[in-house]
Amino acid sequence: MSPVDVLLSILSGVLLTAGFPSFDLFFLSWIAWVPLLVALRGKRTGEAFRLGYVCGLVHYGTSLYWVRYVVDHYGGLGFPLAMVVLLILCVYLGVYPALFAVAAKRLERRPLLWVFVLPAVWVTIEWIKAHAVTGFPWGNLGYTQTAFRPLIQIADVTGTYGVSWLVVLGNTSIAAWFMRPRVRSGILVSALLIGATVVYGYFRLETIEQLQDRANPWTVGVVQGNIDQSQKWDPAFQQETLTRYRELSLKAMENTPRPDLLVWPETAVPFLYGIEEKLSVQVNGMAKEAGAPLLFGSPGVTWVDGKTRLLNRAYLADIGNHRVAAYAKQHLVPFGEYVPYQKILFFVHRLVAAAGDFVAGTDASPMRLDGRSFGVLICYEGVFPDLSRKTVELGATSLVNITNDAWYGRTSAPYQLLQMARWRAIEFRVPLIRAANTGVSAIVDATGAVLGSIPLDERGFLVRAVRPFRTLTLYARWGDFFAWFCVLVAGCGIGYDALRRDST
Repeated sequence: MSPVDVLLSILSGVLLTAGFPSFDLFFLSWIAWVPLLVALRGKRTGEAFRLGYVCGLVHYGTSLYWVRYVVDHYGGLGFPLAMVVLLILCVYLGVYPALFAVAAKRLERRPLLWVFVLPAVWVTIEWIKAHAVTGFPWGNLGYTQTAFRPLIQIADVTGTYGVSWLVVLGNTSIAAWFMRPRVRSGILVSALLIGATVVYGYFRLETIEQLQDRANPWTVGVVQGNIDQSQKWDPAFQQETLTRYRELSLKAMENTPRPDLLVWPETAVPFLYGIEEKLSVQVNGMAKEAGAPLLFGSPGVTWVDGKTRLLNRAYLADIGNHRVAAYAKQHLVPFGEYVPYQKILFFVHRLVAAAGDFVAGTDASPMRLDGRSFGVLICYEGVFPDLSRKTVELGATSLVNITNDAWYGRTSAPYQLLQMARWRAIEFRVPLIRAANTGVSAIVDATGAVLGSIPLDERGFLVRAVRPFRTLTLYARWGDFFAWFCVLVAGCGIGYDALRRDST
């Protein structure tokens, strides 16, 4: 394993990150794997694993660098321990590109499999990463193509995995053009598949835009309070927080047409709504004063085995001072809202004092308001398609993502979260309303287009009309069938290679 090979692996890691925010150089993703694939030529299996691991460490270290900021700034561990936490995460995630490199090494004697099966191998790896341990679908390769709107419309059939498959196919085809002259036809096949996907995308864009034009508009107001995380839970700051949201909400209601719903971010109400009576009455009064129902985030409590436990909840209050509906977050943030594998990781409570004692909700039913139905996603639930799929199956025609991204500061994480959440609109052909405490708040239509946004670290409001319509996409009906197909293709390809090796 020469220094040149290591440099090529590092280059692949950098190029993979360059496709994501804040760089957004999506075109580089089509060649990001090529340096690593070149470095793998003639290597032994162990060397391939190590080169892939170097690539993974560089990629995840540069794309998830914000983990260090969160753990240091808010976890209070200090810079050295925060770097250790980031390193542990990268050490785990680095295994996935390493496995991809091993598969590339195994298939190098089968040029056609190398070009056409490796993309299925990567999709299989992404699917495993999205479900293993607590599940981490963050940063799937397909997300890099968010700016390429015609291409990503295929997500209503395949989810992000279809675009990940195409991007890796582009990489293997380009690499084959230089390294494997016998399969240069692969680049023609790739071009045809990408072209067909883009044609499908233009067709779907036109179709969905026509459906939206015929749908009845629903005006939504999003409020971004931009509350500093260090002040958010300070009791002395509670009244100022409510005053800020009240003023912004009343300004939003001056818009023409007036919003049919006001949306505040996750934990915008920094107390136990419904329990702290005086402040709860004040929030209800704001909905009445504004003249529009109010959706907001607040902690809640429940009883589990005779003990009081916390819930991360969203509440809907109407103008009659009534709580209409509530939703409890189903997919909690590990080490932030709960500690997974507590018997093994018992020491984490000592390291991260902020790790909460939350329990997960179980009901994905959409909220209903004046004939409208919308599913609620709290925080990074927006990166899990299965959660959106459940609420859409139950009748949601819009999605509302409330979040508090103040934890991430001015890093790329808030932009990455918005980028991933936009895909839920395409996959299920529903508008997405996103309210973030410090940003980026946005309203997205069913094609994934951003209708408006509030920049990071700014206080303000956003009023837009969305046009939900009822349709169940293939992805909503069948889920990750494409990913499962890739698992089958990858298994058959690697199995075929193993059988041929045994027979020779």
